Parts: sequence; C-alpha cells; structure tokens
Amino acid sequence: MRKLRSKSSTNQGQGGLDSIILKKAKSASNSSLTNSSIGKRASTMAPFQHMPLHEGVKYISGTPDQSYSEYNLHQIKNFTTDFGIKQNGSELGLNVYSLDDNAMALVILCEHYELTREKRNLELIEIYLNFIEYCLQPTGYFFKYVDAEKKFTQENETTNLADTTGCALWALGYLISKKNMFPSTIVEKAEAMFQTALQGVKKIYSTRAIAYIIKGLHYYNTKNETIEAVWLIKKLGDQLVTLYKETENNQWKWFQQTVSIESSLIAEALLCAWKTTGVPAYREISKTSFDFLLSKIFNNEVDAIHEEEKMFERKKSMDVNTFIFALNSFYKVFKEEEYLLRIKRASEWQKWNKFMQF
Repeated sequence: MRKLRSKSSTNQGQGGLDSIILKKAKSASNSSLTNSSIGKRASTMAPFQHMPLHEGVKYISGTPDQSYSEYNLHQIKNFTTDFGIKQNGSELGLNVYSLDDNAMALVILCEHYELTREKRNLELIEIYLNFIEYCLQPTGYFFKYVDAEKKFTQENETTNLADTTGCALWALGYLISKKNMFPSTIVEKAEAMFQTALQGVKKIYSTRAIAYIIKGLHYYNTKNETIEAVWLIKKLGDQLVTLYKETENNQWKWFQQTVSIESSLIAEALLCAWKTTGVPAYREISKTSFDFLLSKIFNNEVDAIHEEEKMFERKKSMDVNTFIFALNSFYKVFKEEEYLLRIKRASEWQKWNKFMQF
C-alpha cells in the first residue's frame, strides 16, 4: 500500500537529554527561581520552589524516548499488585484500581523494558495488559474502576467510559508498535483487544477520547499499516481541526475554552495524525496550539510562578505523565531544547507535589 507520509520528514531521531539539560538548565529555568524577590514571598509559595532545580530526579535514560524518572518508575512498581496498579489516593478509596492508571503504567514499562530488557518489567507489562483485558466489555468499551475484590464499581455507570476506552486503545497501540521485542502471546492479546475496541470508536465524540484514539491508531499503524486506520485517523484529525478553528482567535490558540496539562494530548494527537497522513494543517495547528499551551503553563517571570503551581496543583501523576509524553513527541519532531527543559520541570513537580497520586 502506498505510504501517506514521508519517512525522512518524520524521522524520530534520538537526542541527548541530559547533555543539553546540563548546559542550559540553570540559565533557562533556575534563574526564575533564584531571583531575590522570591524570598520576599516565600510564605505564600509552595515548598517545591525551595528545592534545588534538577536535583533528586534521576532519569532512566538519556534519550527523549525514555524520559520518565526513576522516581516515577519506583512509584509505579510500589503500587502494583498481582492484579494491577492501584491508586494510592482516591475519592473512591485506597484500594481502587483504575484502567487509566494501568494503561499509563503499561506505556511507561514498555519504554523501560525496551531500554533494560529486565524480566521483572515484562512481568509487570503482563499484569497491566491482563488488567486492561479484564476491563474490556463485549461492546468494545472498557470499564474504568475495579475494587479490591475485583468487582466493577458503581462509578462505571456515571464516568466517561469513552475517554477510558480511548486511553486503553492508546496503550494497546503503543505496545503493538514495539511488538518485535515482546513474546507473541503478549502481542496477540494486545492486537485482539485493539480490534475489539475499534468496534465502537466511530460513535465516540469526546475530544479527549478522540485524541487518545488517534494516538493509539498512529502507533498501531506503524506496525500494521492499513487503509482503514489511516482513513479513521484523518477523519478524527479533521474533527480536531474543526474544533480548533471554532475556538481559536488572535489571543487564544487552543481547542477548548480552558487549558490544562493533561489536555496536551489533544495537540499531540494532531501531531500523530500528521505523522501518519502527512496533512500539513495537522502539523501547523499541533505546533501552534502546543506552544500556546506551554505559554499558559510556564513563564519565566517570578510573579507568574503561582500560575504554574496552579496548573500542577493536585494533579494525578497520570496527568503529568500525559504531559511529559506530549513534550517527548514534540521534541522528537521539532528538536527544540525548550521541550527537554519542560520535561525536567514537569518531573520535578511530579516528585515534590505532596498531593499527587498515581
């Protein structure tokens, strides 16, 4: 089948994360935190701001593809049982399992297994994959919450299962994109679930779910290229473009009236759509919108640090990991060092935010 994208234009080359960070981290980021005016307002600022920047966060690799911290990896393993990863803090209780968390854990462990080939990581991947399979329903949707007795909770009747289904498709597609390093049993299970879940995606209209589905289809298509997947990616990508054009103006370059760190996946999804289809508008809008989002999250002015704190305050680790993944994706295409610095910054918030749950 004729390829719809130029491999040379979407080359995902690796870059040295820490080598660049060491040269520019202090000048690009630390200056805003060491300004003398911070001391005057210390009583109203978060404890995080008194931590030395870029200390205490050790990365599992020096390349953008493995940018999650060892702290994050430890957190995942610490809350994993033989059934799945459970939430360490939730309005639903301490022993509730969420599919979204297991999907994210699956993606991160796939990255780490690619780097280390540790047998324990493969065991964890199978646990998360089995949990996703446990939540799959005959309709192609996935339930989100499971209690300690492995029963689906009543919250599944009121929560947005479209978003959860999209998240599952992304994780499955991501695993499939790395199928060459996994045993056939794992790959076959993931591919079977992916096909079952595709049954209901044409009826999904949630923006967040659409973004996850595009990402899942993009990664799936890197190993199993089909006309149907490309067609669906373009159909969903056009929906995001329409949403963007209906919302944006001279002062606002986003898909919705509000922005958040976890909504970064919308811009990333459009970037994935461009990588698959080559449609120029997808690339242009994804870059413009993502940089606009970053401008709302980060600011070098000291007075704006409260706004940055608000963007990360009480966010789940899942949300920050979604943001880090988007930063990674944009760095691999555009090679802008700012994205690497923001990965570090987001990881620091993830470690020092006392309210954060996985």
